[in-house]
Amino acid sequence: MRGTTMDEIERPYDGCGKCLLGVRRLSRVKAATTSPERQREDVLTAAAAIGGHIIDWADDWEVSGATDPMTRPKLGPWLRDERGKYDGLVAAAVDRLGRNVVDCLNTGYKMRDEGKLLVSYGHDGVWNLDDPNDENRFTMEAWGAQMELRAIQRRNRDATKNIRAAGRPKGKSSYGFQYVRTVPNGRVDRVELHPHAAEVLRNVARPHPRRPRERVGEQRDRSPEPTWRAVAGRPPCRDVRQAGRWTPLVPHELAQHAAVRRGNGLPGPPGQARHRPDGKPRLLRGRLLSVAATSSPSCRSPIA
Repeated sequence: MRGTTMDEIERPYDGCGKCLLGVRRLSRVKAATTSPERQREDVLTAAAAIGGHIIDWADDWEVSGATDPMTRPKLGPWLRDERGKYDGLVAAAVDRLGRNVVDCLNTGYKMRDEGKLLVSYGHDGVWNLDDPNDENRFTMEAWGAQMELRAIQRRNRDATKNIRAAGRPKGKSSYGFQYVRTVPNGRVDRVELHPHAAEVLRNVARPHPRRPRERVGEQRDRSPEPTWRAVAGRPPCRDVRQAGRWTPLVPHELAQHAAVRRGNGLPGPPGQARHRPDGKPRLLRGRLLSVAATSSPSCRSPIA
């Protein structure tokens, strides 16, 4: 980094004209991934290459590249001028800004029109979208990111279609249930109630005798029971203040959870089909109503 120390690269806004916002994004955060660290190094290197420094980070974890940058949880407020002054953006690659040509160009032109800098690792210097060569290269990198996104979406649609046609589950089981495989690492043969998780949900669904109208989230936050993200081995929510909390749900809503109804000897939730159109039994999965307390879509449970 040309002899620049880490403290010099990351420091508050000082009006030098090169106070940059570090942009990082990752669609899926897993324990084994090193992408956040690699993106950090690339961003710091790109900022140091132009003599700039990082004033803050817009880290959008568990955010799809298809999301409009203006509406992203961390980057959006900066682009809408709700977080303070900055002189430009620096990202590890163009696809970290977005995986859509229109979104990338809108962000790039916004930086250009406002007189701000746009920097990405692997590109020499600042992007100059007034230069046809730079504009064409930026557009091609954005186009490549969009083509990759479309390929990923097509593979996911095809996989989901084939799995549903075969009546096999996709992804992790809902909280309160567990998959049973006759052969280790084989296909799922059936879905059963999880002995511990289902009991937790049934206990939560029972209103407190002294606080019958207490919301479930308030009731469970006084108990050490882990949320579904901890049980499933998923990373915590982006908002660390809400990472270990349960969504405030009234008891009658949680009582409709399939694990609660089936554990109490009742059928699944109303309207839940028990058979596929071909007459074969459908694997019943309950909708997870108790999730980490956040309005972020990425911190919600998958709906069965």
